[in-house]
Amino acid sequence: MSFAENLRYMRRKANCSQNQLAADLGYKSFTTIQKWEDGSAVPPYKTITRIAEYFGVTVEEMMDGKVLQLPNLEIPVLGVVRGGEPILAEQNYLGFEHVIPDDARRGECFYLQIVGDSMKDARILPGDLIYVKKQEYLNNGDIGVVMIDNEATVKKVIFTKDGMTLQPANDEYSPIVLTKKDIEERQVRIIGKVLHNRINFS
Repeated sequence: MSFAENLRYMRRKANCSQNQLAADLGYKSFTTIQKWEDGSAVPPYKTITRIAEYFGVTVEEMMDGKVLQLPNLEIPVLGVVRGGEPILAEQNYLGFEHVIPDDARRGECFYLQIVGDSMKDARILPGDLIYVKKQEYLNNGDIGVVMIDNEATVKKVIFTKDGMTLQPANDEYSPIVLTKKDIEERQVRIIGKVLHNRINFS
């Protein structure tokens, strides 16, 4: 375990958002916490001490991996899914990522690498990995992965009496409005719910 993994685990275990932790530590933006959690930056020792106190653990536990033992759980990373291929078809795999126990307990999940910027205002950018729970239903307003015309798209899903609307989070893109007839004829299927995303800073 690394400091980044320990921090992410302790924050989620405490049901604390990145925004909340940043505010409690005196930072103006959640992006500082994001950088600590993805390993692209490490806070100074004094701040690590404050974080350890915040979560009720020692600095040694926070730094050397004694907060938890990470099981050898691998989640597939998928590329763009299209052409009618099954969402978890082996030919779509780009690799695997380890996940923390809290994520592993969420059921059958996968990462999907984002292409395009239609969800940029939801902080989902090209190259990011979204963590998706495989399921065939969504609540109104959930961000989900939907197969439409045999291609996967990631959008906010709004249900209406006449069908559904796939809403982008970028004003440069128009919503995809689907009637009940469209849903049947275009073989629209809900693949899963987006739980969170791993931001790519490169």
